[in-house]
Amino acid sequence: MSEDVVAVTFLVLCYNQQAFIDDCVKGALAQDYPVAEFIFSDDASSDGCYEKLCLAVERYGQGRPVVVRQNPKNMGLIPHFNLMMSQAKGELVVLAAGDDISFPERVSHLVTRYLSTGKPALLCSDVAAIDQNGDAAAYEPPGGFMCPALNVREAALSKFTYLGATGAVSRSLWENYGDIHYPYAYEDLVLGFRAVLDNSVEFIDKPLVYYRLGVGISTIDEPRGIHREELISCRLKEVRLRHDVLAQRLRDLHRSEQDLPAVVAVLNKRVARLAVRVNFYSARWKLFFDLFRRPAAFWSGFKREYRYLRDRT
Repeated sequence: MSEDVVAVTFLVLCYNQQAFIDDCVKGALAQDYPVAEFIFSDDASSDGCYEKLCLAVERYGQGRPVVVRQNPKNMGLIPHFNLMMSQAKGELVVLAAGDDISFPERVSHLVTRYLSTGKPALLCSDVAAIDQNGDAAAYEPPGGFMCPALNVREAALSKFTYLGATGAVSRSLWENYGDIHYPYAYEDLVLGFRAVLDNSVEFIDKPLVYYRLGVGISTIDEPRGIHREELISCRLKEVRLRHDVLAQRLRDLHRSEQDLPAVVAVLNKRVARLAVRVNFYSARWKLFFDLFRRPAAFWSGFKREYRYLRDRT
């Protein structure tokens, strides 16, 4: 293989994105770079996404090295991501979701920057935002795009590292840190921190992806009204996400063997507090809400809990 050609895996993970998957596949397979393998993997979608994915690959994938697969049952984002990263063979893995559209020159630009900057662990880029209909939309990333100047403490506590739809991760970064162990985390919040730990991030200040707003599987919808079930479900998802991201970052920090006791201490405290909140929202919230809305039901539940604990002891 030529020195200016890198073995690239273009990995697309999709779930219930049948309305957008055709455009996604078309953009991926239109790359002007000799991608070594394209992997399209569906996480047991229930909306016909897999069938539409197969049709799109048949339409646009002639002559391309393409693998199309589907999980027998839904795994969830992180287990699915871990599985596919274990199967990807490329030195550089370009990541995409089933609702975004890659520019034809995306991989070419990523590989050029990868080779010219000493093969960084992570590359990301700017985006052109679009809405559900494919029309241009305004978008301001929270906190701005990730900057290589972020220090480890800032990255450890950050709620935004880089836009995952634009990412490309080196095989070496994944092998150094291994699977993501916390299933409610988001992969970009983990990979971004790992790259900062290694001081190995490159941002390309140019749109290489059409990023679709408001439809991704990582979108947390705000509850409408004050219905208890909706409110608790939303809060639980937010708290679990935050807990698992910080817990994984703590694990990765230990794996890096960097001597950063202050950062470890802060992460330990945050993870412990979030664990309490996860338990509250997932196990004890009904009693709490009943105290205010149905006090009689609350005290009835409290007495049952008391009797149970008393009998156990």
